[in-house]
Amino acid sequence: MNLRPYWQFYKTIFPFIVTVGLVSVGVFGVYWGYFLFCTLGVVMGFIGFNNFKKNEYYTYYNLGITKRKLFKTSFIINLLVGLPIFLVFLALFLVIFGKTSII
Repeated sequence: MNLRPYWQFYKTIFPFIVTVGLVSVGVFGVYWGYFLFCTLGVVMGFIGFNNFKKNEYYTYYNLGITKRKLFKTSFIINLLVGLPIFLVFLALFLVIFGKTSII
């Protein structure tokens, strides 16, 4: 199985995912921010991709990749990429603020 198209799709939706993650961390704290980054971030990434780059779905359809496969693979990649990011972000929060909530 060639993972290059899945990785390319994930890189395309990553800015939407990071935006949701940063806003969630600012509003709900580090732990809920990470949870929303991993779950809601992918959903918002799909919505953003659907709004701004809808024609690129044809590229993935031509490769035999459905939206469902893209979503599942993006969710798994986001979990694998998100865990190290979460640990680094948590360490920075603890060093800078001394606690895991901003308020």
